[in-house]
Amino acid sequence: MSMAKTNPPAVGIALAGAGVVGGGVLKILRERRRDIAARAGVFLEPVAVAVRRPERARKRLHPEDAKLLAPNWRAALAHPKAQIAVELVGGSGDAREFILAALAAGKPVVTANKALLAESGDTVFAAADRAGVPVAFEAAVAGCVPVVKALREALAGDKILEVRGVINGTCNYILTRMESENIDFDRALADAGKKGYAEADPALDIDGWDAAHKLALIARLAFGARPPFSQIPVCGARGMDLRDIQYARELGCRVKLLAVAKRADGDDDDSDNGGGDIEMRVHPGLAPRDHLLARVEGAMNAAVIRARHSGETMYSGAGAGAEPTPVAVVADLVDIVRQNGALSHSRPRPASASASAPKAKLLPLSEARAPHYMRMRVTDRPGVLADCARILADRQISIEAIRQNESAPGREVDVVLLTHSARHGAALESAAAMEQLEAVRQPVVVMMMEGRGEPE
Repeated sequence: MSMAKTNPPAVGIALAGAGVVGGGVLKILRERRRDIAARAGVFLEPVAVAVRRPERARKRLHPEDAKLLAPNWRAALAHPKAQIAVELVGGSGDAREFILAALAAGKPVVTANKALLAESGDTVFAAADRAGVPVAFEAAVAGCVPVVKALREALAGDKILEVRGVINGTCNYILTRMESENIDFDRALADAGKKGYAEADPALDIDGWDAAHKLALIARLAFGARPPFSQIPVCGARGMDLRDIQYARELGCRVKLLAVAKRADGDDDDSDNGGGDIEMRVHPGLAPRDHLLARVEGAMNAAVIRARHSGETMYSGAGAGAEPTPVAVVADLVDIVRQNGALSHSRPRPASASASAPKAKLLPLSEARAPHYMRMRVTDRPGVLADCARILADRQISIEAIRQNESAPGREVDVVLLTHSARHGAALESAAAMEQLEAVRQPVVVMMMEGRGEPE
């Protein structure tokens, strides 16, 4: 007696957006259809695709995908076989309407729209809570780096104390090239564009906003609180001076665009009620060369999560380019169907980030504590270093190391200081006081350091 082999059921996907990322998702679902079904237990079948310019898209899409083009996103979402909505158009107009309409219809959503979730997450997650369906956004945070999954699942039983990351692949590629090739920022940015790591308008990446959007989502999951995005201190890597890259290397450090979110109250107890201050910041900073984050090369992303009982865990992977995001989108789709059956037989679980969480109170950046790197251009003459040391001492900042290149008296020279841990506000006040000294010729560069004195 032979038994007929049955195919797994199909789950229909309505997709908004078929550009680089959307097209990549369609290609993966088409070319790896059976492999994905073996993992998900269902076929993930695109049934409708909405784009802004259907005629233009028809020429560049694979013929099988072009057959799925819908007149608009509403028609795509209304397709009778559409069970999951995937939003990949970006922005906050049609994308927001598409997501909210999908949730109102009880359809789970997968999105890579970090800006929308960071700035309007309360609205989206409240709609998901009402509908009782998930909003999956691993692809919005760090490409192929499974930070969301780690926070939501692997570390769900622990108290998250801190998340630090290098979560913008464009900036990491630029800073890595500057260090390895001794080239300036503009040339490294141009190279990033040629390799597909930088957009035609790279402002969101190099000015730090892409990393800030991701950090807001990470903090929401890590601390069970809603950070006010507009209050996050953000400074990008635009115009990074090659001298600081070189001096950092001589000091055994590397410059990275750091994204930091931590509990200001530390790990005194196991309570986790979403209260208390949270420290959040995005800025160029130094990491000792042997620290985990300093080892992240090129367009890679990484995040180090420190929890009270689990200690430090690191997650890394590709973070820029055309491939990582579509892979993460498909992973989110697989997650949804594996956790909710074929969707027609069980009630999907609620969204992983709730709108009912308390609003976080952000610690002022001036109160953040860290060792600091300070570089100043001075006229080389007796007493300059003593004046600078006095200014720091007056603000309870001690010096760990000083570096000064050889110079003739009366000539200008760079002086680099590394301080012990100090309030950032005090470091900035010290820099302002130093700039008033007659011998100091240029604005003082100040950067925080992460990871000094910590285990690898």
